[in-house]
Amino acid sequence: MKQKTPVLSITLNMVGTIIGAGVFGLPAAFSKVGILGGTLLFLAALTLAVLLHLMFVEIVLAVKGKHRIPGYTGAVLGPRAYWVTFLIMVVKLSATILAYIILGGEFLAMLAHGFGWFDTVWVWQLLFWAAGSIIVFYGLKFVALIEDELTWLLVGCMLFSAAVLVPFLDWRIFSNISLLSMPAVFGVMFFTVTALPVLPEMVDLARRNHKQAVCGVLWGTLIAAALSWIFGVSIAMAYPGLGSVKDFQLAFPPIFWWLIPTIGVLAVITSFITMSQSLKNMFHVDMQSHAVPSWIAAITIPLLLFLFVSRDFLATIGFVGAVLTTLFGFILCLCAIKLFRNHKNKNNIWGVIPIPLSLILLFIVIQHLLSL
Repeated sequence: MKQKTPVLSITLNMVGTIIGAGVFGLPAAFSKVGILGGTLLFLAALTLAVLLHLMFVEIVLAVKGKHRIPGYTGAVLGPRAYWVTFLIMVVKLSATILAYIILGGEFLAMLAHGFGWFDTVWVWQLLFWAAGSIIVFYGLKFVALIEDELTWLLVGCMLFSAAVLVPFLDWRIFSNISLLSMPAVFGVMFFTVTALPVLPEMVDLARRNHKQAVCGVLWGTLIAAALSWIFGVSIAMAYPGLGSVKDFQLAFPPIFWWLIPTIGVLAVITSFITMSQSLKNMFHVDMQSHAVPSWIAAITIPLLLFLFVSRDFLATIGFVGAVLTTLFGFILCLCAIKLFRNHKNKNNIWGVIPIPLSLILLFIVIQHLLSL
Protein backbone atom coordinates (compact mmCIF):
# COMPACT_ATOMS: atom_id res chain seq x y z
CA MET A 1 0.00 0.00 0.00
CA LYS A 2 1.32 3.43 -0.94
CA GLN A 3 2.44 5.47 2.05
CA LYS A 4 0.69 8.78 2.68
CA THR A 5 2.71 11.92 2.02
CA PRO A 6 3.36 14.32 4.94
CA VAL A 7 1.13 16.94 3.27
CA LEU A 8 -1.81 14.52 3.13
CA SER A 9 -1.25 13.39 6.73
CA ILE A 10 -1.13 16.98 7.95
CA THR A 11 -4.20 17.91 5.91
CA LEU A 12 -6.23 15.02 7.32
CA ASN A 13 -5.08 15.76 10.87
CA MET A 14 -6.06 19.40 10.48
CA VAL A 15 -9.46 18.51 9.03
CA GLY A 16 -10.11 15.99 11.78
CA THR A 17 -9.08 18.47 14.48
CA ILE A 18 -10.88 21.55 13.17
CA ILE A 19 -14.15 19.75 12.49
CA GLY A 20 -14.98 19.18 16.11
CA ALA A 21 -17.47 20.50 18.63
CA GLY A 22 -17.56 23.97 17.06
CA VAL A 23 -19.21 22.79 13.86
CA PHE A 24 -22.35 21.97 15.84
CA GLY A 25 -22.61 25.56 16.99
CA LEU A 26 -22.62 26.88 13.42
CA PRO A 27 -26.29 26.18 12.54
CA ALA A 28 -27.43 28.21 15.55
CA ALA A 29 -24.90 30.93 14.69
CA PHE A 30 -26.11 31.17 11.09
CA SER A 31 -29.70 31.24 12.30
CA LYS A 32 -28.94 34.24 14.54
CA VAL A 33 -27.04 36.42 12.05
CA GLY A 34 -28.62 35.20 8.80
CA ILE A 35 -27.10 33.02 6.12
CA LEU A 36 -25.47 35.81 4.11
CA GLY A 37 -24.40 37.72 7.21
CA GLY A 38 -23.09 34.54 8.79
CA THR A 39 -21.17 33.65 5.65
CA LEU A 40 -19.44 37.03 5.60
CA LEU A 41 -18.59 36.72 9.29
CA PHE A 42 -17.40 33.15 8.75
CA LEU A 43 -15.06 34.31 5.97
CA ALA A 44 -13.66 37.00 8.28
CA ALA A 45 -13.01 34.41 11.01
CA LEU A 46 -11.44 32.07 8.45
CA THR A 47 -9.12 34.80 7.18
CA LEU A 48 -7.86 35.46 10.70
CA ALA A 49 -7.46 31.72 11.33
CA VAL A 50 -5.44 31.16 8.14
CA LEU A 51 -3.12 34.07 8.96
CA LEU A 52 -2.58 32.84 12.52
CA HIS A 53 -2.02 29.25 11.44
CA LEU A 54 0.58 30.15 8.83
CA MET A 55 2.25 32.68 11.13
CA PHE A 56 2.56 30.09 13.89
CA VAL A 57 4.11 27.62 11.45
CA GLU A 58 6.76 30.25 10.66
CA ILE A 59 7.40 30.80 14.38
CA VAL A 60 7.76 27.05 15.03
CA LEU A 61 10.26 26.74 12.20
CA ALA A 62 12.21 29.84 13.32
CA VAL A 63 12.64 28.77 16.96
CA LYS A 64 15.15 26.03 17.68
CA GLY A 65 14.14 23.07 19.78
CA LYS A 66 10.87 21.21 20.35
CA HIS A 67 8.21 23.10 22.31
CA ARG A 68 4.49 23.65 22.59
CA ILE A 69 2.87 27.10 22.46
CA PRO A 70 4.14 28.23 25.91
CA GLY A 71 7.65 27.07 25.06
CA TYR A 72 7.70 29.03 21.83
CA THR A 73 6.40 32.24 23.40
CA GLY A 74 8.86 31.84 26.28
CA ALA A 75 11.77 31.32 23.90
CA VAL A 76 10.91 34.51 22.01
CA LEU A 77 9.39 36.84 24.65
CA GLY A 78 10.88 35.56 27.91
CA PRO A 79 9.83 33.57 31.01
CA ARG A 80 6.89 35.82 31.98
CA ALA A 81 5.31 35.29 28.59
CA TYR A 82 5.89 31.57 29.02
CA TRP A 83 3.90 31.34 32.25
CA VAL A 84 1.10 33.62 31.06
CA THR A 85 0.74 31.54 27.92
CA PHE A 86 0.98 28.29 29.86
CA LEU A 87 -1.91 29.22 32.17
CA ILE A 88 -4.09 30.45 29.31
CA MET A 89 -3.27 27.29 27.38
CA VAL A 90 -4.32 24.98 30.19
CA VAL A 91 -7.66 26.80 30.52
CA LYS A 92 -8.23 26.92 26.76
CA LEU A 93 -7.45 23.29 26.04
CA SER A 94 -9.27 22.04 29.12
CA ALA A 95 -12.41 24.04 28.28
CA THR A 96 -12.24 22.84 24.68
CA ILE A 97 -11.91 19.21 25.75
CA LEU A 98 -14.82 19.78 28.17
CA ALA A 99 -16.99 20.79 25.20
CA TYR A 100 -15.94 17.57 23.44
CA ILE A 101 -16.86 15.45 26.47
CA ILE A 102 -20.30 17.06 26.74
CA LEU A 103 -21.11 16.72 23.04
CA GLY A 104 -19.46 13.34 22.55
CA GLY A 105 -21.50 11.82 25.34
CA GLU A 106 -24.71 13.40 24.05
CA PHE A 107 -24.13 11.94 20.59
CA LEU A 108 -23.36 8.50 22.02
CA ALA A 109 -26.56 8.71 24.06
CA MET A 110 -28.55 9.64 20.94
CA LEU A 111 -27.17 6.62 19.09
CA ALA A 112 -27.78 4.35 22.06
CA HIS A 113 -31.38 5.54 22.44
CA GLY A 114 -31.94 4.81 18.76
CA PHE A 115 -30.97 1.19 19.43
CA GLY A 116 -33.08 0.95 22.57
CA TRP A 117 -30.48 1.65 25.27
CA PHE A 118 -31.63 4.30 27.71
CA ASP A 119 -28.77 5.00 30.11
CA THR A 120 -28.52 8.61 31.29
CA VAL A 121 -26.40 11.02 29.24
CA TRP A 122 -23.68 11.48 31.87
CA VAL A 123 -22.88 7.75 31.71
CA TRP A 124 -22.17 8.04 27.98
CA GLN A 125 -20.17 11.21 28.55
CA LEU A 126 -17.92 9.40 31.02
CA LEU A 127 -17.57 6.46 28.63
CA PHE A 128 -16.61 8.87 25.85
CA TRP A 129 -13.99 10.49 28.11
CA ALA A 130 -12.58 7.11 29.17
CA ALA A 131 -12.28 5.76 25.61
CA GLY A 132 -10.63 8.93 24.34
CA SER A 133 -8.24 9.03 27.29
CA ILE A 134 -7.02 5.48 26.60
CA ILE A 135 -6.35 6.35 22.96
CA VAL A 136 -4.42 9.49 23.96
CA PHE A 137 -2.14 7.37 26.15
CA TYR A 138 -0.58 5.77 23.07
CA GLY A 139 0.54 9.07 21.49
CA LEU A 140 0.18 10.95 18.21
CA LYS A 141 1.50 8.16 15.95
CA PHE A 142 -1.29 5.87 17.11
CA VAL A 143 -3.74 8.75 16.85
CA ALA A 144 -2.69 9.41 13.25
CA LEU A 145 -3.27 5.76 12.32
CA ILE A 146 -6.92 5.85 13.31
CA GLU A 147 -7.65 9.54 12.77
CA ASP A 148 -7.03 9.50 9.02
CA GLU A 149 -9.67 6.81 8.48
CA LEU A 150 -12.10 8.53 10.84
CA THR A 151 -11.56 11.81 9.00
CA TRP A 152 -12.37 10.31 5.60
CA LEU A 153 -15.53 8.77 7.05
CA LEU A 154 -16.43 12.09 8.69
CA VAL A 155 -16.04 14.00 5.41
CA GLY A 156 -18.26 11.50 3.64
CA CYS A 157 -20.97 11.73 6.32
CA MET A 158 -20.97 15.54 6.28
CA LEU A 159 -21.32 15.69 2.49
CA PHE A 160 -24.05 13.04 2.62
CA SER A 161 -25.96 15.03 5.26
CA ALA A 162 -25.84 18.17 3.10
CA ALA A 163 -27.09 16.18 0.09
CA VAL A 164 -30.00 14.78 2.14
CA LEU A 165 -31.08 18.30 3.10
CA VAL A 166 -31.01 19.82 -0.41
CA PRO A 167 -34.76 19.27 -1.09
CA PHE A 168 -35.65 20.96 2.21
CA LEU A 169 -33.51 24.12 1.91
CA ASP A 170 -35.38 27.42 2.22
CA TRP A 171 -33.52 29.66 -0.24
CA ARG A 172 -35.70 32.67 0.70
CA ILE A 173 -33.69 33.18 3.91
CA PHE A 174 -30.25 33.10 2.26
CA SER A 175 -29.94 36.90 1.99
CA ASN A 176 -30.79 37.55 5.66
CA ILE A 177 -28.30 39.65 7.66
CA SER A 178 -28.48 40.61 11.34
CA LEU A 179 -25.60 42.94 12.19
CA LEU A 180 -26.51 43.28 15.86
CA SER A 181 -26.07 39.54 16.47
CA MET A 182 -22.64 39.25 14.83
CA PRO A 183 -20.46 40.04 17.89
CA ALA A 184 -22.26 37.36 19.90
CA VAL A 185 -21.50 34.54 17.45
CA PHE A 186 -18.05 35.50 16.18
CA GLY A 187 -16.37 33.51 18.95
CA VAL A 188 -18.27 30.35 17.92
CA MET A 189 -17.11 30.74 14.31
CA PHE A 190 -13.51 31.56 15.26
CA PHE A 191 -13.46 28.55 17.57
CA THR A 192 -14.72 26.38 14.72
CA VAL A 193 -11.96 27.22 12.21
CA THR A 194 -8.87 27.39 14.46
CA ALA A 195 -6.48 24.65 15.61
CA LEU A 196 -3.47 26.54 16.97
CA PRO A 197 -2.48 24.05 19.71
CA VAL A 198 -1.79 21.20 17.28
CA LEU A 199 0.38 23.13 14.80
CA PRO A 200 3.72 22.17 16.41
CA GLU A 201 2.74 18.51 15.96
CA MET A 202 1.87 19.24 12.32
CA VAL A 203 5.34 20.71 11.76
CA ASP A 204 6.79 17.56 13.35
CA LEU A 205 4.79 15.41 10.92
CA ALA A 206 6.33 17.45 8.08
CA ARG A 207 9.80 16.81 9.57
CA ARG A 208 10.18 20.60 9.79
CA ASN A 209 9.94 20.93 6.01
CA HIS A 210 8.63 24.46 5.36
CA LYS A 211 6.74 23.82 2.14
CA GLN A 212 5.08 20.62 3.34
CA ALA A 213 4.05 22.15 6.67
CA VAL A 214 2.57 25.28 5.07
CA CYS A 215 0.73 23.34 2.34
CA GLY A 216 -0.69 20.77 4.74
CA VAL A 217 -1.85 23.36 7.29
CA LEU A 218 -3.32 25.66 4.63
CA TRP A 219 -5.22 22.94 2.78
CA GLY A 220 -6.42 21.36 6.01
CA THR A 221 -7.76 24.67 7.30
CA LEU A 222 -9.54 25.56 4.05
CA ILE A 223 -11.06 22.11 3.50
CA ALA A 224 -12.28 21.91 7.10
CA ALA A 225 -13.77 25.41 6.84
CA ALA A 226 -15.58 24.59 3.58
CA LEU A 227 -17.08 21.42 5.02
CA SER A 228 -18.07 23.23 8.23
CA TRP A 229 -19.76 26.01 6.24
CA ILE A 230 -21.71 23.55 4.09
CA PHE A 231 -22.81 21.62 7.17
CA GLY A 232 -23.84 24.69 9.16
CA VAL A 233 -25.62 26.48 6.33
CA SER A 234 -27.51 23.41 5.11
CA ILE A 235 -28.99 22.69 8.55
CA ALA A 236 -29.77 26.38 9.21
CA MET A 237 -31.57 26.68 5.86
CA ALA A 238 -33.47 23.41 6.28
CA TYR A 239 -34.63 24.12 9.84
CA PRO A 240 -34.43 27.87 10.67
CA GLY A 241 -34.55 28.88 14.31
CA LEU A 242 -33.17 25.66 15.79
CA GLY A 243 -31.97 25.69 19.39
CA SER A 244 -30.01 22.78 20.88
CA VAL A 245 -27.92 20.11 19.19
CA LYS A 246 -30.77 17.62 19.58
CA ASP A 247 -32.91 19.85 17.35
CA PHE A 248 -30.60 19.12 14.41
CA GLN A 249 -32.33 15.79 13.90
CA LEU A 250 -35.59 17.65 13.19
CA ALA A 251 -34.08 18.97 9.95
CA PHE A 252 -33.70 15.42 8.59
CA PRO A 253 -36.25 12.80 7.53
CA PRO A 254 -36.87 10.26 10.33
CA ILE A 255 -35.09 7.50 8.42
CA PHE A 256 -31.83 9.41 8.94
CA TRP A 257 -32.13 9.65 12.74
CA TRP A 258 -28.62 8.15 13.03
CA LEU A 259 -26.87 10.67 10.76
CA ILE A 260 -26.27 13.62 13.12
CA PRO A 261 -25.08 11.53 16.11
CA THR A 262 -22.78 9.55 13.80
CA ILE A 263 -21.24 12.72 12.39
CA GLY A 264 -21.03 14.10 15.92
CA VAL A 265 -19.13 11.13 17.36
CA LEU A 266 -16.69 11.09 14.43
CA ALA A 267 -16.10 14.85 14.61
CA VAL A 268 -15.74 15.11 18.37
CA ILE A 269 -13.61 12.01 19.02
CA THR A 270 -10.92 13.05 16.52
CA SER A 271 -10.70 16.53 18.03
CA PHE A 272 -10.80 15.19 21.59
CA ILE A 273 -7.85 12.91 20.85
CA THR A 274 -5.70 15.55 19.17
CA MET A 275 -6.41 18.33 21.69
CA SER A 276 -5.81 16.00 24.64
CA GLN A 277 -2.55 14.95 23.03
CA SER A 278 -1.57 18.62 22.74
CA LEU A 279 -2.32 19.22 26.42
CA LYS A 280 -0.34 16.09 27.35
CA ASN A 281 2.61 17.24 25.23
CA MET A 282 2.55 20.67 26.85
CA PHE A 283 3.08 19.11 30.28
CA HIS A 284 5.55 16.53 28.92
CA VAL A 285 7.70 18.82 26.72
CA ASP A 286 7.44 22.31 28.23
CA MET A 287 7.14 21.29 31.90
CA GLN A 288 9.52 18.34 31.34
CA SER A 289 7.18 16.04 33.24
CA HIS A 290 7.26 12.30 32.69
CA ALA A 291 4.87 10.83 30.12
CA VAL A 292 2.44 9.12 32.50
CA PRO A 293 1.95 12.09 34.90
CA SER A 294 1.52 14.33 31.85
CA TRP A 295 -1.19 12.03 30.50
CA ILE A 296 -2.93 11.91 33.89
CA ALA A 297 -2.96 15.71 34.13
CA ALA A 298 -4.22 16.09 30.55
CA ILE A 299 -7.22 13.81 31.08
CA THR A 300 -8.01 14.76 34.70
CA ILE A 301 -8.36 18.56 34.39
CA PRO A 302 -11.15 18.40 31.76
CA LEU A 303 -12.89 15.72 33.81
CA LEU A 304 -12.88 17.99 36.87
CA LEU A 305 -14.36 20.79 34.77
CA PHE A 306 -17.02 18.36 33.57
CA LEU A 307 -17.92 17.41 37.14
CA PHE A 308 -17.94 20.89 38.68
CA VAL A 309 -18.40 23.56 35.95
CA SER A 310 -21.48 24.78 34.07
CA ARG A 311 -22.12 22.90 30.81
CA ASP A 312 -23.41 25.64 28.51
CA PHE A 313 -21.92 24.45 25.21
CA LEU A 314 -22.36 27.57 23.04
CA ALA A 315 -21.25 29.96 25.79
CA THR A 316 -18.16 27.83 26.44
CA ILE A 317 -16.94 27.64 22.85
CA GLY A 318 -17.88 31.29 22.28
CA PHE A 319 -15.66 32.39 25.17
CA VAL A 320 -12.84 30.07 24.13
CA GLY A 321 -12.97 31.39 20.57
CA ALA A 322 -13.43 35.11 21.20
CA VAL A 323 -11.18 35.47 24.26
CA LEU A 324 -8.73 32.62 24.86
CA THR A 325 -7.96 31.72 21.23
CA THR A 326 -7.76 35.40 20.31
CA LEU A 327 -5.39 36.10 23.20
CA PHE A 328 -3.16 33.30 21.94
CA GLY A 329 -3.22 34.89 18.54
CA PHE A 330 -2.24 38.26 20.03
CA ILE A 331 0.73 36.73 21.87
CA LEU A 332 1.81 34.95 18.69
CA CYS A 333 1.68 38.28 16.87
CA LEU A 334 4.07 39.73 19.46
CA CYS A 335 6.39 36.76 18.84
CA ALA A 336 6.25 37.30 15.09
CA ILE A 337 6.96 41.02 15.44
CA LYS A 338 10.09 40.31 17.47
CA LEU A 339 11.27 37.48 15.20
CA PHE A 340 10.55 38.85 11.74
CA ARG A 341 10.26 42.65 11.88
CA ASN A 342 13.96 43.20 11.15
CA HIS A 343 14.31 40.15 8.92
CA LYS A 344 16.78 40.57 6.07
CA ASN A 345 14.27 39.32 3.49
CA LYS A 346 12.29 42.43 2.51
CA ASN A 347 9.56 40.26 0.96
CA ASN A 348 8.84 38.56 4.28
CA ILE A 349 5.18 39.39 4.94
CA TRP A 350 5.42 38.22 8.54
CA GLY A 351 7.41 41.33 9.35
CA VAL A 352 4.38 43.46 8.45
CA ILE A 353 1.12 41.52 8.97
CA PRO A 354 1.42 40.85 12.75
CA ILE A 355 1.06 44.54 13.69
CA PRO A 356 -2.43 45.20 12.23
CA LEU A 357 -3.44 41.63 13.01
CA SER A 358 -2.60 42.08 16.70
CA LEU A 359 -4.75 45.23 16.88
CA ILE A 360 -7.72 43.41 15.32
CA LEU A 361 -7.39 40.53 17.77
CA LEU A 362 -7.09 42.86 20.75
CA PHE A 363 -10.27 44.65 19.65
CA ILE A 364 -12.14 41.32 19.45
CA VAL A 365 -11.10 40.36 22.99
CA ILE A 366 -12.09 43.73 24.47
CA GLN A 367 -15.40 43.78 22.59
CA HIS A 368 -16.36 40.30 23.83
CA LEU A 369 -15.35 40.99 27.45
CA LEU A 370 -17.40 44.21 27.47
CA SER A 371 -20.43 42.31 26.15
CA LEU A 372 -20.40 39.78 29.01
